Amino acid sequence: MRVLKILIVVIVVLMLWDLGWWFGFGVSPMSPWRLKMLVNQGRAPVLIDVRTPAEFDSFHIPEAINVPYPATLAELAFASPDSTHPVLVICMTGHRSPPVVKQMQDGGYTNVHNLTWGMLAWKLFGGDTISGP
Repeated sequence: MRVLKILIVVIVVLMLWDLGWWFGFGVSPMSPWRLKMLVNQGRAPVLIDVRTPAEFDSFHIPEAINVPYPATLAELAFASPDSTHPVLVICMTGHRSPPVVKQMQDGGYTNVHNLTWGMLAWKLFGGDTISGP
């Protein structure tokens, strides 16, 4: 019973984190199941993974581009030069990516989102990953 209470508290905190970024700063989340649907339809956004190179090499979504946090807007623009094309920013748990989404929005990007709960949720919901650079 205690484990269930802890799990519920963790989920609530994670939800509040995403809602705070969404309503407070305009950082809209994208769920792992929505991304999975887009990938399966061949309509995946540009995937920018802001984890460390070691984290990225251990596993990442195919076609993701590693731009380690913190990144400059120029580094992010190199990964996704079209500021109107859909972009999804990814980290391990959804805590490094929201500030990057905000940074890109402030830099003129109009269609950029945060992967809800990051790579952990992607793996939990059965998303495909690969290893290596």
